[in-house]
Amino acid sequence: MNKYNGLLSTVALKYHIHKGTQETENDWKTRVVYSICGMMAYASLWDDSEEDSISIVHLKRKVRSMFANYKSMYPELSGSLPYVSEELEDEIANQFLNTGVVYHCPNRIAPSMKHEEPFGGILFQRGIALDNISYVSGIGLYSKQNGATNPDRVKTMFGLEHETLQAFWGATLSTASWETNLLFEQNTEYLRLKPPFSQGYWVNKPDTTGTVSILRTGMKGSPLYYLYRYSDATIEVSPLLQWQVESYNYRSLACACLSTCGALPPIEYFEDGALVHVRMNYLLPPRELEFLKLYSWPETCTSLPCDFRRKLSAEVFTAIKEILSDEGYEFRGGTI
Repeated sequence: MNKYNGLLSTVALKYHIHKGTQETENDWKTRVVYSICGMMAYASLWDDSEEDSISIVHLKRKVRSMFANYKSMYPELSGSLPYVSEELEDEIANQFLNTGVVYHCPNRIAPSMKHEEPFGGILFQRGIALDNISYVSGIGLYSKQNGATNPDRVKTMFGLEHETLQAFWGATLSTASWETNLLFEQNTEYLRLKPPFSQGYWVNKPDTTGTVSILRTGMKGSPLYYLYRYSDATIEVSPLLQWQVESYNYRSLACACLSTCGALPPIEYFEDGALVHVRMNYLLPPRELEFLKLYSWPETCTSLPCDFRRKLSAEVFTAIKEILSDEGYEFRGGTI
C-alpha cells in the first residue's frame, strides 16, 4: 500500500475502508480500487463536459479511464481486478441508476437531490457534495449518526418493501381471483419450494399439496405469472399483474412465498474484524439486492456481476442486517 506515496492507504484512510483481520493485502487493495472507480464515477456527474450535459457514456468512460490507470499502476492486482472493463462500468452505472444515486433522463444523467436518512448509527447518504464524502462501503456513501431506530425512512429512500414477507404474501393472496385452469403450455414452470435452490428456482412439476405458489408460462422472454394451487385434483390459478413480476420483481413474491412456507434460506454472514462477508443462498428481490450491492464490494471482482457473495463494512452490515430482518429475512452468522 506504500507505492506512489501511499496513495491507496491515503484513500482507504480518508474513506474509512479498513482491512479485514484475515484479508490479504491484495484483496484490500482491490476493494479500495473498486471504491475509487465508484467515487470517480460519482464525481463525473459534476464534470465540465464538452457536451451540453453529462451522459451515461461519459460516466462509463471515466470508470474505464480510472480503472485502466490503476490496473497499470498496480500490476499485482491483475489477478483480482475485473478482466473486462465493461463489466465494472456496467456494475457501477447500474448500481447508481437502480438505487437513485443518479437520475437518468433521455441522453443525460444527473446526481440525485441530497437525501440522508439515519438508522442504526449510520446516516445513509446520496446526492451529497463531493467534499462531504467521509465514509464509503462499496460505492455507497454514509456517515455516522445516532438516533433513528425505525428503518421505515431508509426503506422509503431505497424503495424497499415496508411489509414483512409473510404480511406481503398474505396481502397478495387476499386479492387473488381464482379460476380453474383448463390448459397451460408444455413450457410451464413452477416455483421450487424446497432446496437445493442452487439447481434453479423453477421446476417442471407443480406442487400438489394445496400450498399456494407461483407458476409462469408462455414465451421465455416475457412469461405470464400466476398464483396457483391444487384443489380436489384440479389446478386453480390467479393471474399476477405485470408490474408485480417484471424485471425480476417476481423474487419479491417468491421470497414471500418461501418465507411463509418456512423454506427461505437464511442469509449467511462471516465476520472478519472491520469486514463482513455475506453469502446469499437465495437472491433478494431487485431493490433489496441493489441496496445491499451499493454498500458492498463483490467477493470476487474478476467476473461481474457477483450477486450472491458480497462483503461490506461491519458497521454498515449491522444496520442493513436490521433493516432486512425487519422485512422478515433471516441471517445466520458463522466463522470464516
